[in-house]
Amino acid sequence: MAPLVVPADLLARIDATPRTGRPQISWEASIAGYLYLGGLGAGAYIVAVVAGWLGLTLAPARITLIGGWVWDWSRALVLWGPFATALGASLLIFHLGKNWFLFYTACKNPRTSWLARGFLILSGFIVVGGVVAAVAVFLPSWPDRHLGLWRVLEAVGVVLAFGTAIYTGLLLRSIKYIPAWNAPLIPFLFLASALSTGAMGVLMGAMVHRLLVADAASVHGLARGVEAIEPLLIAIEATLLVLYVRYLKKGKPEGLLSAGLWLSGSWRYGFWGGIVGLSLALPFALALVNLGLRSDLLAVIASASVLSGGFVLRMGVLGIGVKETPPLYKFALWRAQHPAVGPSSALERP
Repeated sequence: MAPLVVPADLLARIDATPRTGRPQISWEASIAGYLYLGGLGAGAYIVAVVAGWLGLTLAPARITLIGGWVWDWSRALVLWGPFATALGASLLIFHLGKNWFLFYTACKNPRTSWLARGFLILSGFIVVGGVVAAVAVFLPSWPDRHLGLWRVLEAVGVVLAFGTAIYTGLLLRSIKYIPAWNAPLIPFLFLASALSTGAMGVLMGAMVHRLLVADAASVHGLARGVEAIEPLLIAIEATLLVLYVRYLKKGKPEGLLSAGLWLSGSWRYGFWGGIVGLSLALPFALALVNLGLRSDLLAVIASASVLSGGFVLRMGVLGIGVKETPPLYKFALWRAQHPAVGPSSALERP
């Protein structure tokens, strides 16, 4: 019986593969854009609808077209979420390219495929949320005449929006061979980020409304309401981020490597500057200061900061995704480093 010897050229080929403790490179900007826009759109829809239930709405900005058809385009400034999510889904299709048929294959069994579940959740949100937005803009008097049905339709959209925001994290959670993604906190971190970025997106819409419509009262109510909850959302997101990093540091070796890439490695500037700085620290401070000043400029700066940091967060999570090394690779590496193991070794083959 001869001991198992790994040829040097085979070991070199194994060591050259991205499975050997290096960050993955398959999912980059387009997938980050998909995850970001999906969460942003869902969060913006949730914030806009719930704010409406609380009476925080923009003053109508209606125009009358030929035939007396009245449009209220002010609603488009806060109910744009489903269209942002649809744009994100198009980035996923663009990434798949010729492999778009994977949707059809996966959707045949939604009980076992997260891709299928996500397709159904996203599609439902885009359709229901799109209908809500279209009716609010093009048929603004309809909700008043059918308030009960309108509230049900909005609520269904909110449920689907929550599902969409969480799913962007569950998609990564389902990939078990990358510990930085297969983490239980990822769906909740993405949900918190979706609500935070969505709130700031709605605030941006309110600021645009202020520029175009001479009615500061409605904008003031919505803007101040959103700014009041933003520090809480940021605090929740920051807490989840800390717990997520601690989970990586105490988990598998690849998770520890991912944490190192964020804290002190190649992604340190994106983490400390883009995520901690832009997404958390700066907008948190500005939101607290602006509760007293009520400055539109500070509100816009805080919004832009959160929106930018939200994308960096997705890019960062993808960028630190280190694949687990296959067991055969570890065995081959060990065996190559111990060529003198005798025939009595258990690590032999006949």
